[in-house]
Amino acid sequence: MNPGTTYYLRAYARNSVGTAYGNEISFRTISSIPTLTTATVSEITETSAISGGEITSNGGEDVTARGVCWSVNPNPIIIPDSITIEGVGSETFISTITNLNPGITYYLRAYATNSVGTAYGNEISFKTISSTPTLTTSVVSSITDNSAICGGDIITNGGEFVTERGICWSTTDNPTIDIDSKTSDGSGNGLFVSTLSGLLPSTSYYVRAYATNSQGTSYGLSQNFITLAAP
Repeated sequence: MNPGTTYYLRAYARNSVGTAYGNEISFRTISSIPTLTTATVSEITETSAISGGEITSNGGEDVTARGVCWSVNPNPIIIPDSITIEGVGSETFISTITNLNPGITYYLRAYATNSVGTAYGNEISFKTISSTPTLTTSVVSSITDNSAICGGDIITNGGEFVTERGICWSTTDNPTIDIDSKTSDGSGNGLFVSTLSGLLPSTSYYVRAYATNSQGTSYGLSQNFITLAAP
């Protein structure tokens, strides 16, 4: 029998003359939480993916909320993990998952809620595509006629380990590590400080932080400064 459904019942007896029925009785089965499955994750990018769910039974009560929930930990739930909200009803639904981080494994389940409670579909894990790091360039300070201090802050590693970081500089805008001067300031995420040396006095320079992982090299915004005149 299906949950939350009214059925009608009669006893019967049969002999050689025919079949007779007793009085009719109606009863209703107890409602339950919905049953559902989680759709395969597709169209995975660095920061988004698509999934959804199929509600195979509403448990005998109207589905009042549905969507998917996800987390970096197994068995995500609607509170406190991230969710989509895809309306009501027992139809198949599609969800777009956004604001993900690159190169991270996530766990995802479809969910459906009725007056009895919330049910979850099967769990699916997926990994977002890795990217180059994201970082900022620090304000240039301690400027002299031949040196200055700068640095950067690596906000995310793009899902891959940062193998090199530092700053690069040039007398033209948007310097790169391939053709311009640079420092090497270790590896990993977080803040770092760099010293620019061997500069010319009274010269305009452009500097920006860089960080490299297996996907390539990213740069922070370019900063401009002018060295002091020679003493």
